[in-house]
Amino acid sequence: MNNTITAMALSLITAGVWANEVTSTHQKDVAPEASVQDINYGDPTALFSMVGLSRSNDRTQLNSVFGWGQGHMVFADLGIGDKKDIEGKTDIDYRVRYFKVNEGLGYSLDVIGNRNTTTTLAGAIYKIELTPNISVFPMLYGGYMDSKHDIAVEGKSSFKNSALVQGGLYAMYGFDAGHWLYANPKATYITRAKEFVPQIEIGGGYMVTDYASIGFKVEHTADNKVSKKDTVSWLQASYYF
Repeated sequence: MNNTITAMALSLITAGVWANEVTSTHQKDVAPEASVQDINYGDPTALFSMVGLSRSNDRTQLNSVFGWGQGHMVFADLGIGDKKDIEGKTDIDYRVRYFKVNEGLGYSLDVIGNRNTTTTLAGAIYKIELTPNISVFPMLYGGYMDSKHDIAVEGKSSFKNSALVQGGLYAMYGFDAGHWLYANPKATYITRAKEFVPQIEIGGGYMVTDYASIGFKVEHTADNKVSKKDTVSWLQASYYF
């Protein structure tokens, strides 16, 4: 419960603030005092402020981002289910992510949880700009998960906590008009279960104005011995300032 309260506080603190400090490198002839912005909001290393709302078939999620300095980024999401959980309480989940990256090697921290389980992952991220429109970000994490209840494993003993290793890749195509598409495949190895959990997230955003976008994402977990096959689709609306 303490983890949930802490995550909710972080989500509220970060809501609505993400300072835009990115200067375009393509405008070499602009006077030094001019402030030129060349941002694609699908880039996890860009700096800007955002508040948003996401909706799946049975959950609502509040989204916020805060960025400062040179490549510091915090993403905070708070989800609320339409129905109560099995204990009759509000079904909430959270995710708080921190990135420190500009060009090249950076570091990241990811905390994901709900009332019953908390997972913390820390590791490295490396930005590779293949073209002006295409960037990829290989990621490697190590971490730990802790659950109040036993987690069943098909054909093996259950567990409540375990060390984790996760590898992934965030790949993005940014259109010149500011729209974007991305894919984020990853696989998590749970040491206690001796099993991999493969997942992929794909999505995109469309800028309807200079300060607002609509988008989508699809989160898919492949069938494995720790969790069932699952696919969740989301629609998103975001406002930047």
